Amino acid sequence: MLEAASSSAYYWWWKYLQLSPVFWYARVSGLPPSDPQIALTLAQAGDLTQDSFRRWWQATGYLLMEEAQRPAKVRLVDEQNLGEFVFYPTGKSIVIEVPLTITQQTIVSQFRKILREHHEGRALDVLASSQARWRLHTKRMTPAALERGYWILLYRLLYPNIAVWRIGDRLKAAPGLNVRDVERWRFSRQTSPVERMQSTIGRFLYKAQRMVLHAEHGSFPNATKIEPIHYPFGKRHHEAYLAATRADTDADSPWRAWLKENYQDELESRIRMKHMLRSGVAMTEPRFVALWPKFVAGETDLLA
Repeated sequence: MLEAASSSAYYWWWKYLQLSPVFWYARVSGLPPSDPQIALTLAQAGDLTQDSFRRWWQATGYLLMEEAQRPAKVRLVDEQNLGEFVFYPTGKSIVIEVPLTITQQTIVSQFRKILREHHEGRALDVLASSQARWRLHTKRMTPAALERGYWILLYRLLYPNIAVWRIGDRLKAAPGLNVRDVERWRFSRQTSPVERMQSTIGRFLYKAQRMVLHAEHGSFPNATKIEPIHYPFGKRHHEAYLAATRADTDADSPWRAWLKENYQDELESRIRMKHMLRSGVAMTEPRFVALWPKFVAGETDLLA
């Protein structure tokens, strides 16, 4: 179960919650969030400061996300002991008799016809029958898409003034768009790789921001429109909360300082990996060492 969870949306649920300023401030201030649902999610989430998903999953995650019962499966009815066979609840299954005197192709064709008549198909909401305390909002967002949104959001939180298109370039979040090694004068505003990158990464960013807000309410992955709570700790503590979590300037708030301490190296490692920059002589050269932090911050597009 742990191995499967580590490569699923559950892992990214944990990661997105770690980027919640509300959860961070509640932890460092000791104040409970004013919204009951956010307070409940915070209480259920356990220790989000752990840097190991394995430890968090084993201590908390599996209790929240594991199903109380395994999903139903297709079974062979034991006709020899039919009186003792326990069927699924009425309305939750159909019973089909399959003759073994016709070809498999004919069986499959007839089975599909019956199934189309009795099954909801794609309209079936499988998640609605989940019995987990934290159940996925949708399965339509792939772990790869959640991962991309996470890194874009983290980058923006650490560097609020960097151009959005540069985030996409540094993370190679839209591999088909080359925005640095092109002659920009050849493009119009509509065809410009920079404008296209700006638009593409901008969409990923606002979806990731929404997902953090929904995750605070116990819903993930969910990128539908949502408004943040105006006073997450009440009016009395609002100014202190804003000062502690300010993230729209380069001046470090306590939350920004915490993010840098815990995630800066992780982000830079991600950028090096995406640009295939391995440890070696080139990365120790004085010019590269001087340019690297400016490249990450978006102050230069040069590395050599």
